Amino acid sequence: MKNEQEKLVHFDVNGLQGISVTHGYNISNVFPVHFHTTYNLGIIEQGEREFTYRGEKTNLKKNDTFIIQPFEPHRCKSLNNTKHCYKIISLNLNTLFYFPQLVIQHHDLLNYIKEFHALAEYEKSTKRVNKLYEEIIWLLRTFALECSAESLDIELSSKINRAKKFIEKNCHLDISLKDMAGMAYLSEFHFNRYFHKQFGLSPYAYYLVCKLKMSQKILMKQKSVTSTVYDIGFFDQSHFTKLFKKHIGVTPGKYLRDNRIYE
Repeated sequence: MKNEQEKLVHFDVNGLQGISVTHGYNISNVFPVHFHTTYNLGIIEQGEREFTYRGEKTNLKKNDTFIIQPFEPHRCKSLNNTKHCYKIISLNLNTLFYFPQLVIQHHDLLNYIKEFHALAEYEKSTKRVNKLYEEIIWLLRTFALECSAESLDIELSSKINRAKKFIEKNCHLDISLKDMAGMAYLSEFHFNRYFHKQFGLSPYAYYLVCKLKMSQKILMKQKSVTSTVYDIGFFDQSHFTKLFKKHIGVTPGKYLRDNRIYE
């Protein structure tokens, strides 16, 4: 696996609205602290990956299954600078569940996930994919606890969420902390403090992650790194490329080439 080229593909699953998959092949990137807006259910296919999640480091190896909670800050990397392969399903669950563990050891769940990825990527068998998705969700729920979404005062939480949506909608623009805090009717100091408390990241870190996630969609639409840099609000292509590689795992050009077949 050492001499094989890194590759990262991402596509929506046919027949399942809002569900997408990501396949990382031969990745040796060190991912900084980040989060996802969905539940991320993944498996390690080859190699080993170190997660720092909820203050603990965990080494995952081949055939380990893991679940990341939405908006839970975490970082991950290949162990000993060696390459690893992984596959992830991004899930939008209507009911909020709390998964107390990172790793889920269950033979049937592992096999369902493997088959789901194979069908979603190659065979496009909608009926079987839907059935597998139902089986995966049913099994996942046996490992989860129902919990409340509210961790702050309701009114304050509403203000923070209004600012969060403003960031998501305008992340292609140059917006300041003052602009963000203004949407929540809070001082910059208090907004920064409460936002971090609710989502585990600073407003600027969230803004940057949203900007890079949007750049993936723009890149596939524009088919041009240069146009994407302009449309997403970066002024330096080399800086954009560096951040994209750091957070996504491959360069923008490589990402574009890897994902053309999934259009």
